[in-house]
Amino acid sequence: MDDAQREPETAEQAEGPDSTDSPDRMNTAEFALPKPPEPPAEASEPSETPEAEPESEPEEDEEIRAERERKKAASLTRPDISVRRNPDATVFDMSSQQTREEPRPETPAAPRPETPAAPPPEPPGAPADVPQGPWEAAPPPSAPSTPPAPPPQPAPPAPPAPGTRSSGQWTVPWETAEPEPAPPSSALVPAPQPVPLRETPVTTPPVAERRPRRKRRVLIIALAAAVLVAGVVAGQLIRPAPDPTLKMTLSASTHTFPGAAPALPWPAQGQSVVHVEGLGTMGASGGSAPTPTASVAKVMTAYVYLRDHPLRTGEPGPMLTVSPQAAAQIPMRRQRQESLLGVTANQRLTQRKALEALMIISANDVAHELARWDAGDERAFVAKMNATARGLGMTSTTYTDPSGYDSRTVSTAADQVKLLSAAMRVPAFGEIVNHPAYVPDGGGAPRPGGNILLGQYGVVGGKTGYTDAAGGNFVFAARKRVGGVPTLIVGAVMAQRSPSAMGAVTAGQQLVAAAEGALTAATLAPANAAVAKIDDGLGGGVPARAASAVTVVGWPGLSVPVVVGGDPPTTGKRGDKVGVLTAGAARVPLVLGGPLDAPSPLKRLTRLS
Repeated sequence: MDDAQREPETAEQAEGPDSTDSPDRMNTAEFALPKPPEPPAEASEPSETPEAEPESEPEEDEEIRAERERKKAASLTRPDISVRRNPDATVFDMSSQQTREEPRPETPAAPRPETPAAPPPEPPGAPADVPQGPWEAAPPPSAPSTPPAPPPQPAPPAPPAPGTRSSGQWTVPWETAEPEPAPPSSALVPAPQPVPLRETPVTTPPVAERRPRRKRRVLIIALAAAVLVAGVVAGQLIRPAPDPTLKMTLSASTHTFPGAAPALPWPAQGQSVVHVEGLGTMGASGGSAPTPTASVAKVMTAYVYLRDHPLRTGEPGPMLTVSPQAAAQIPMRRQRQESLLGVTANQRLTQRKALEALMIISANDVAHELARWDAGDERAFVAKMNATARGLGMTSTTYTDPSGYDSRTVSTAADQVKLLSAAMRVPAFGEIVNHPAYVPDGGGAPRPGGNILLGQYGVVGGKTGYTDAAGGNFVFAARKRVGGVPTLIVGAVMAQRSPSAMGAVTAGQQLVAAAEGALTAATLAPANAAVAKIDDGLGGGVPARAASAVTVVGWPGLSVPVVVGGDPPTTGKRGDKVGVLTAGAARVPLVLGGPLDAPSPLKRLTRLS
């Protein structure tokens, strides 16, 4: 390039460091290199022409400046040079001749070496082995494992930042948005070499060793899952299945009969109660004060004896021998006008005949002899009578003798209904009280009983009693089929003021007839209808059908519960009995509507309960 082409560039650069638009100043990141001083002119060499000196000085100055810029770019862009800022740098403000210390990071302080004096400026021809400027270059701690990247291209010159101030040869950019200002070269000290960190060697197993471990881990997890699944399956299959339950499927669990409660012909004196087995009390009158029972107490004597000495239907039972003590008391009993069989010493009686004499002709002598046969003496037998009364809920009853002749033996009509209801469930008792007369074993004339209602109004048993203290007493039991349902009516009439027990029997006749007339029936389901279901507890079940029509018996105004009960089997065939449906007095057998099988393995495996 000739001098004519270079002269404008030289003239632009020769404007001096005070020009803010100089491209040399903007070629650096934070500062402009100071302009080297011009060498003094030699006096011994006079200039040949006055115009040659101005042309040679710009050319020489341009070469020096280009060399400096090259060295500076090489020191700032070389990848193998680590540029560090001097922690103790001090920035001199040449305009105000004041210093400003840069803040240092929060690190342990190292011994601070003395700051050497600023070296004199280099002559124009000095070698450029060390880069000049406010930055210090230090070699990296270790050579990089990869080849260095190519040096980045220098960015194009940027326009001067606003607010930048120039002071002499230095440009101080602390009031701009540029990074921190560069300290002067006179304040730089050698930076401490970084201590390399000791790296702990990490031994990584080869890939060939990691694969068997991963396979073993997967195998262990698969085996554990298989064992868990097998355990769950075995537990589900071994665990017993739930017990089957019987559930009713009828739409209503109660039935209410329409209408008002019946009004029975209650006697004007004493106390009376009418009760229907399985339904409850139809009505009562006269209060509940205890009253002497008279011979009605013999119902408890027979009940206790049959409980301790059961008697099969139709059998006479064991042979009993009358004690001399019983025979010796006959004169005294006759004098008191007691009803007697008239036993004799060593007389032999079967158990059935002794009980018939007790209940049909109301023999007091046989009542005391039965007490001795059972418990050894009368006192012990009376204790058993009272204990039995407590067990039956007869809270207003007290027994002092087995015959009821003692007026201290007292009870109520309601308690006597409870006792007679329990005694009628004993087959032998029902057979004995259903005889109108007593026929001796050795022959002789029959002796009629006091229950003249036997065979009328469905009456199937009872007991009469009379003493002057007690008046006329009568307990009775009648059976009647209502809507095909057998119904047992039990009643008691106590303390009737009459010369005999016939006043109580008459009152009882009116009550039993009115009670039977008040009973009515309603059919809830026909025969063979599915009224219940056997639930196996695993989501399956078989219907249970009624063996006969489901008919409920009651009277107007009564609500009757309908329930099912029983212990259903786990397996069965069609028609097997599995339970009973109870609707008041009605008891309908339930049979299987289809085969009942045990739960399948799939149901047992998938069950949740």
